[in-house]
Amino acid sequence: MTSAAKPLSADVLEIVVTSMRDAFLAVTVFVAAMVLLFSWLQYATSGRFVEYIRERKKLQPVIGALMGLTPGCGGAIVMMPMYARGYVTYGTVVATLIATLGDSAFVLIGAAVADSRFIAPMLAVHILSFCVGVAWGYFVDITGTTPRNPLGKFGPTFGGGETPHPSEDTTSPLDDLPREIPEGLGYKILHQGYVIWWAVTALGLIFAILLLVWSGQDADFSLELGWNPLTLNGFITWIGLLGTTLSIILYIAQKNWFADDTEATIGDKLHSMRETMVHAASETAFVTFWVMIAYLAFEFMMLFGGLTEEDMARHGDGLVAVIIAATIGLIPGCGPQIIAITAYTKDIISFPALAANAISQDGDALFPLLVRHKAASLWATVHTTIPAIIVGIILMIIGVNF
Repeated sequence: MTSAAKPLSADVLEIVVTSMRDAFLAVTVFVAAMVLLFSWLQYATSGRFVEYIRERKKLQPVIGALMGLTPGCGGAIVMMPMYARGYVTYGTVVATLIATLGDSAFVLIGAAVADSRFIAPMLAVHILSFCVGVAWGYFVDITGTTPRNPLGKFGPTFGGGETPHPSEDTTSPLDDLPREIPEGLGYKILHQGYVIWWAVTALGLIFAILLLVWSGQDADFSLELGWNPLTLNGFITWIGLLGTTLSIILYIAQKNWFADDTEATIGDKLHSMRETMVHAASETAFVTFWVMIAYLAFEFMMLFGGLTEEDMARHGDGLVAVIIAATIGLIPGCGPQIIAITAYTKDIISFPALAANAISQDGDALFPLLVRHKAASLWATVHTTIPAIIVGIILMIIGVNF
């Protein structure tokens, strides 16, 4: 029994360590750089677009889709108070939610940075989500589709879904965003530990870039698992383990298991560069945790289920895969969506399934909408899933794949 158990336990340990190392060096470090960049842009430009979009009703679905197109959930989240105040149309909300890939966008962009073969699908899915968002947003507004009239002008009218009327409030809708309460152990861990996390991540980014260079110079180069920190393989392994461990600590500290961005975190990021750094670390830690879960799930399915990547890929193609991917998009929060996008980067699901999930998912933006307008949040999930399935099936039929 003992001799038989040892190889299995060794395999499990290797899978866990390799998944933690690769999640940090192949995803986290690149995601961190991009999250920080886009978080800084949000901080630097906060509030400047509010009056612009309010005064240009005809362009609102386009602007909403552009806000949704920005990686992460921040751009989509800030649109929800604007709808609650009656500043933007329901079609704008739908366009925003269709265009956003939430935090899973960082996974796809990180994959493109690390491997050039993902550049084309990354660009394609973002362009597709934007175009579908704009087109469907205008369709929703033209047909008079609202939470009160979910089937448009000629459908039945439901109670409880009244469209918000324009508010006379002269304050910015961004002022509606709450702020985090500075108390509790989790708050202290996050606001004191982020500096250490950024230091380890910066070191990891250096070695991740070096690994890309070494791989480009030598096609046979591969990073081995090592335990001795005095060797190159061992040092890189321990950086990955330390980085992922710190990310898990920050993930637990933020106490948001399935969604990272909240109105409070967005409110903090828009008011302070320090909070921007803190929540960029928190957001990246969230992505790291769910990428690691995806890696472990795929590896353990192969170890214990006797499956190969080819076996899983066969189930990730076709009509069923498209419908399942779009259905996963119905789940609020970015966690499940990160797993779906990671499945594509592991060649487990097809591009039509990826596109269906990208269009259907609403990221974390659905939560603030749920608080302010329950009917709108319910129908928005339906109104984003319909085009997701349609587009996914069309892509499958005409054979679009990357």
